[in-house]
Amino acid sequence: MIGNGGNQNEMENPKTSPYPIDIATALRERWESRELPPEALPEHDVVVTLLDTMYQASLMREENAPVQCRIVFVTEAAFATEFADGASSLHVLRFEEPASYTAHNLRKLAAAAGFYRGLLAVKQEETGELNVWGMVITGTDWVNDAEGGGSRGAPLPKNLVLQILAPGHLVAASGYTRILESDRGKLLTDGFDPFYSQWLPQRFGTYRASLLEGVAPQPADGAACRICDHFVKDVAQRVVRRVLRLVRLRGHGGMLVYLPENAGETSIPDEWFRFRVRFQPDDSTIRFRRLMVKMMSRVASIGEARGMAVVTLDDYVQMHDAELAKIDAALIEFSHLLADMMSVDGSLVMDRSFRLIGFGGEILGSSHVSTIHRALDLEAENTVAERSDSSGTRHRSAYRLVNGLNDAIAVVVSQDGDVRFVACHNQKLTYWPYLP
Repeated sequence: MIGNGGNQNEMENPKTSPYPIDIATALRERWESRELPPEALPEHDVVVTLLDTMYQASLMREENAPVQCRIVFVTEAAFATEFADGASSLHVLRFEEPASYTAHNLRKLAAAAGFYRGLLAVKQEETGELNVWGMVITGTDWVNDAEGGGSRGAPLPKNLVLQILAPGHLVAASGYTRILESDRGKLLTDGFDPFYSQWLPQRFGTYRASLLEGVAPQPADGAACRICDHFVKDVAQRVVRRVLRLVRLRGHGGMLVYLPENAGETSIPDEWFRFRVRFQPDDSTIRFRRLMVKMMSRVASIGEARGMAVVTLDDYVQMHDAELAKIDAALIEFSHLLADMMSVDGSLVMDRSFRLIGFGGEILGSSHVSTIHRALDLEAENTVAERSDSSGTRHRSAYRLVNGLNDAIAVVVSQDGDVRFVACHNQKLTYWPYLP
């Protein structure tokens, strides 16, 4: 019986490693700073045990595959509505007999509550024992959430959720909202979100301006609804955030390369890449632009009908419209397509207009890069030099490309989920560790 699983030492004399204590402390500090419900986070000692057990489970394998699962710390009382309505958006199943919360049982139950579709529900009994009492099936819509965007998943309570992304790699969240991340027992704090920088959006400024003007001349007299200047940037960033999240969740790694706009019409791709697949440069390769034009036209039309002077991304998110829903679904599918192509060895290559050029691109050139600068702030005003050979093959290829082609931007995802943005900035070859 699963409830009695696990080895004898694990059940009778559990030992806690030192690292979960620090992570549990940091989690509580961040939880409180975000003013999340204090009752939704268990006591410190319980959080430590939850983290430590998840970490131990993450190092195991089941049927020769690494364990990947999600748990939510919640009691059955939170799901009274779901128990009374089997057709509710959340599908909650109670076990007739709970299973002890051990790494062994997590390993055995993880496949049933598939990482992308469900969570194991954990609670503390009156005796103090932690048990897995059931499964909460959310469906897969949460996977399409962009970091920093609103949630599309079936509604979860704001209770503590822990995820195993990869061996030793955990994420703590409140419902669907990410709070912190740890890898190999270390809290991930050394990083930035380049989407909030000035340098990254500036690289795409010309394309954004042309796209806004391509939909319709922006009215200057206030007589019609205007699309916010940041609208294209915000939507594009949601797409890329979603792509990075998908690639990280899959644990394969990959590389996304942005070349200068219209680079596909030059010799640059052939000079720098040997593609597994190169696309015919027809209209199908500019799907992002076509979807954006349709979206902005529809958003402007709805905004004008509502008497709005300017439409922002937040306004768009609140618009419940069948046509926009179809466009949004198409952008989600486009994100999945990009993530799929990134999973092929090599790099996915686009230009800054998001025109698809090819995938499986082997980066050519034999120039050696000995030094890479790690950014210490969003704008890389302060950097520290590192030896490039301390990085893996995929990273070194990206360094070589950007060093030789200064206008290129590379986004590298390693198998363990580490993400780096690589660009030539302030006349230095620089990388930014990505920490959303």
